[in-house]
Parts: sequence; C-alpha cells; structure tokens
Amino acid sequence: MSQKKNAITVVLGTGGTIAGVRHAADNPDIYKSGQLGITDILNKAGIDSANIEFQDVAQIDSKNMVLPVWQALLKAVSQAQHRSEVNAVLVTHGTDTIEETAYLLDACGPWPKPLLLTCAMRPADHPQADGPVNLRQALLLASTAGVSGVHVVFNGQAHAAMHVQKTSTDPYAAFSSGSAGCSAQVQNELWQLKPAHKQEAWPSVMPSSDYFLQQSTWPRVEWLTHHAASTPALIHALLQPNPAASPLRGLVVAGTGAGTFSPAWEAGLKAAVEQGVKVWVSSRCTWGHASPQAQQHCGELTSLPPAKACMALALALMAEDEKRLAA
Repeated sequence: MSQKKNAITVVLGTGGTIAGVRHAADNPDIYKSGQLGITDILNKAGIDSANIEFQDVAQIDSKNMVLPVWQALLKAVSQAQHRSEVNAVLVTHGTDTIEETAYLLDACGPWPKPLLLTCAMRPADHPQADGPVNLRQALLLASTAGVSGVHVVFNGQAHAAMHVQKTSTDPYAAFSSGSAGCSAQVQNELWQLKPAHKQEAWPSVMPSSDYFLQQSTWPRVEWLTHHAASTPALIHALLQPNPAASPLRGLVVAGTGAGTFSPAWEAGLKAAVEQGVKVWVSSRCTWGHASPQAQQHCGELTSLPPAKACMALALALMAEDEKRLAA
C-alpha cells in the first residue's frame, strides 16, 4: 500500500511490557512493566522522531488499568484526532488488557483518523525485544493509505479491535482474531490491508464522552467462569453486602460451551437478577459465542467474549445512569 507523507503521528504511552525493564541481566524474562517513557522507548528502538509527537499518559502494568487512566487516554486520543495536522494516533499498551482498551476506544468512535495500539511480549532491554519491531510496524501502518478504525498491531499483523483477543503467552503468537482473521499483514516490508470481515453486530450502549470523563468510579462488574463441579458459592458471596466494595451492578458469566451452566448456578443467577444485578451470559470458549442452544432462563446472551463483555456491560450501566439523571 502507498504511504502518506509529511503528516504527524501522535504516540501515547501507557506503560506495559513494551516499556518494561528486566530485574537482572542473567534472566531477561523477569522484568517490571511500565518503567520507561515514550522518549526512552523510541530511542531504544532507534526510531527517528521526525513527524512524531509523543506523550506519556501513564506508566503502568496493564493489569492495573483503571478508570482514571482510560479517561486520560480518551482525552489525549480525542484531542489528537481532531488536530488537522495529525495523520494517526498510536497507543503503546501492555498486552494483558489491550483488548479491553481497544474495545473501549473503538466503542467511543468512529474516529476520523486511524487509531492503533501496539505492545510487546518482552521488555525493552531484552536481547530479543519485540517492542521496537512492533512499534516501527505500527508507525508504518499509521502512514499507510486506506487504513481506518481501531487496530492492535503485533508481530506483523493488525487485528481489528472488535475481534482481537490475547489467546497465548507465546511471544510470537500472543494475539488472534479467530475466524475473522487479521485486518492487515506485513508483506515485503509493506502493509497489505485485507477486506473488512462482516461481523455480527453487538449493540454498544454508550454514555456520552462528557459523562464518561466526569465519573469518579467504574460500575462494579464481575466475571465468573462456569466449570465442571463448580458451585454457586461465589455468586452468593458476590451478592452479600460488603462495606469495603461498591455494590455489584453487573455480572458476566463465561458459561461452558454455548453459554451453559448448572441448575444451581441458574438459581444463583436468578437471585442476582432479582436483586437488580444485570447478568450477561458469554462463553468460556475462545471463539464462538453464547447462543440460544444454551437454553438458560436468566440473563442476556452476548456475542462478546468475557473480557469485552465486562467492558461493554460497565459502559451500558454508565449509559443507564446518565439517562436516569437526565430524566
């Protein structure tokens, strides 16, 4: 694909392994995430910073991603997206929760310019660090004509935000988009865009950006996975009043197969619904989604995998709160 010249790409850092530093030289696989700023990452990668602007939004391990960081990131993305001289926005992020952040940014769109996220499975000072290659390839994709939407760039592939999942701890094959396939792939050092994969639409209920940015708390949504011989004890525990935690508002159940769970779980989930908890039923299978074949009689089936379902449910609860306040 042809390249777009002389435009600015804004790079926003949030930390992660791509910004990680190992603890000891003799064991490069033991490291601490989020230690370097974007300037250090670009310097280590040997990337020419001409036509690049960079900003550190946060320096965290992505397992610690929280509402204030998402709010700061959304503000920075929005500001950059609406600058006429900016061609694309790139976010560096940890691999562990990148699919949730990608989903959030996609749901807050559509964006007028490409919004890319990239990451690494090895720290910046690892002898085989993958961050520099991923960063260079993401910057190349940002300047490729025809690219649009939100994508995660990793190991020569770009994955659409709605499809991408971290499915492996393999440093070469951490991400997949399942049957949808990747949205673009590097071939002969150039990005080749693939036709958009038609996907089943999942209605995204969103609060306004202003309301989202004003919130001080994230709606409490928990995720439980059903398995053989599991009991509903955790469901009942979540429903008990807890002065140390905000009230449970949503529950995502990763059911077996098409979204199944035992009669005991069904009784527990019905109790949750009766207490006003919104229950969404997903599947614990990596690919595929909950379907009527599950024949459950409580909760709402979702086509989203559990991680994205937790994000979508929290956003839907925010939207309900905003609507109620406006009434």
